[in-house]
Amino acid sequence: MSKNNPSIFFIHTVISAVLLFSSALLQAENIEMPFYDPSDKILILGAVPQEIPPIVEALENSTKADLWGIPYWQGTLEGKEVVVAITGVGKTFTGMTTTLFITQFKPRFVLMTGSGARVNTELRTGDVIVAVDTYEHDYGSLTPNGMVYREMNGPIDGNEVENRFSPAAEHIKIAKEAIASYPIQTVTADGNEYDTIARLGVVSSSDLFGVTNQRIELLRSRFNTDIMEMESAPLGLVCEQFGAPFLIVRSGSNQAQEAPNNDYLRLGPIAAREAAKFTLHLLKYL
Repeated sequence: MSKNNPSIFFIHTVISAVLLFSSALLQAENIEMPFYDPSDKILILGAVPQEIPPIVEALENSTKADLWGIPYWQGTLEGKEVVVAITGVGKTFTGMTTTLFITQFKPRFVLMTGSGARVNTELRTGDVIVAVDTYEHDYGSLTPNGMVYREMNGPIDGNEVENRFSPAAEHIKIAKEAIASYPIQTVTADGNEYDTIARLGVVSSSDLFGVTNQRIELLRSRFNTDIMEMESAPLGLVCEQFGAPFLIVRSGSNQAQEAPNNDYLRLGPIAAREAAKFTLHLLKYL
């Protein structure tokens, strides 16, 4: 190539610039890439034993094993390789189990399924929420005037992380498609039979099983919470940190209250079953 030919020199210059720009973009994208090469497996986690039986029972070629003492089941669903396990209750157990199973199985997708207390009074037992946002509502300072929230400090040079964990837009789109095609489900709760709904919404997490009316009002006013529970936000945090795609499926059990034990024991199994049924349906789209 000769610089005496302006046209050829110009084309070469443009091509070189495009290649350099593309290389820079690839390097930038590498920073955002997950910390592992994903396998073909989908990881499904529930918090307590009653939240996973419909999924385990549906597994084909199922085997049971344990990872560092934590039992799990492995098999296929909808032609996809699936690993199913229980995290345990609360943020610490959830962070521990999610991290352990992500590093061991390197899933291409993570699903959380289970029940939660109904903060949104329009929800009924068995209604399903797929979280577009999830928050930790007990991270900050508890003062006489209520909670003071702050950013979270991560392990990398004290980096600050926003207290909001959200699936990627393309995965919310998948959830919408699954919701649109979900067959009508009918449940009986508190002596009433009705059709449930499935929709997008907000889930807030903490290590609080029961909460005061003051906290319930804060969940509604600050976070626009539909369902409150103890595991989804830490799972979202772990997945975001490790670059693992995720979706959270929660079904409403009891109304959020200070002492939910009896209502949870009565209504929790209904909600757990409905969340698992929708999770099985959602797998068709992943």
